[in-house]
Amino acid sequence: MTKHNSEAVTFRRANDADVESIMQFNLKLAMETEQKTLEPNTIRQGVSSGLQQFPEAQYFVAEHEDQIVGQLMFTREWSDWRNGWMLWLQSVYVEQQFRNQGVFRDLLKLAQDTVSQDGRAIGIRLYVERENETAMAAYSRLGFRDAGYRILEIVPLDDRVR
Repeated sequence: MTKHNSEAVTFRRANDADVESIMQFNLKLAMETEQKTLEPNTIRQGVSSGLQQFPEAQYFVAEHEDQIVGQLMFTREWSDWRNGWMLWLQSVYVEQQFRNQGVFRDLLKLAQDTVSQDGRAIGIRLYVERENETAMAAYSRLGFRDAGYRILEIVPLDDRVR
């Protein structure tokens, strides 16, 4: 347990009882960072499915007084160049009143320590909106650096390669 502003915040791996909270945070995250309105049932199903995909997807949460106040998710990508798992940090959200108090830092540390126990995790990557200066500054303070890549996508997958 870690203290933040004299209030106890605890950190743990998420479970099925956390689906609704994680879904709500993902809705807030999409609106706050990309001004996107997501479909709650799709997100709910996605979070529920993600929780069943262990260890490919792993959610972690921060709690204060039995309420979730922060979250993050790691997904895994195999790196044949490094013979290990590259972790992708996703779905990061901390409630406004708990920001800038070390909640995200401590949540990330727990998640990183937990997934590193098998010895095959070799790094963490994330993507962030180009205009999200606040997030980029926070990640930079925690040691993240520009990896020199651009993220490209084909979504939905039905949009076949031409």
